[in-house]
Amino acid sequence: MKKICLLIILSFLSSCLISASQNSAITPGDPSYFPLITGANLNGQNYNLPKDFSGKINIVTIGFEREHQIAIDTWIPQIQKLIESNKTLSIKFYELPVIYELGTFSRAWINNGMRIGIRDNEARNRTITIFTNRDKFIEILKMKIDKIYLIVLDDNGKILWRCEGEMTREKLNLLQRILQSYKIKN
Repeated sequence: MKKICLLIILSFLSSCLISASQNSAITPGDPSYFPLITGANLNGQNYNLPKDFSGKINIVTIGFEREHQIAIDTWIPQIQKLIESNKTLSIKFYELPVIYELGTFSRAWINNGMRIGIRDNEARNRTITIFTNRDKFIEILKMKIDKIYLIVLDDNGKILWRCEGEMTREKLNLLQRILQSYKIKN
């Protein structure tokens, strides 16, 4: 009976947990494009970025510290409204926590900790954890570790616009203008 209970518990746990994902090399290229990098979302799906961003327009928030989620959260409701009101643009939204390269156990611990903390399946799907040389990532994209970033990319990974910090009315208006100008061009 103990073996059956243990088997049931292990089966349950294995169905709830995701893999550790991999550390990712980062490949810089043209500075006007998002660099080549890999990650996995909180449902365990692997991504080769920017190729696997699936929208015609991709809105990407990037944070480097756990506390950055508070600033990222200021953007989420507004981005969701923009997606809803611009359905013809095929806008997709992603959150990228960028973390230093870690060992397998630590990566699994972080991924599954975030997965347990985020119950919404849509949020798990859009959250792609990147384990990489964070200093190199920051250098390539000319970022600061103490800030969050919002980047707008086209379907080829070209950076159309970016800003740093939490959402403000001014930044939101600029984002809306970028989306509107893209809509007019296409």
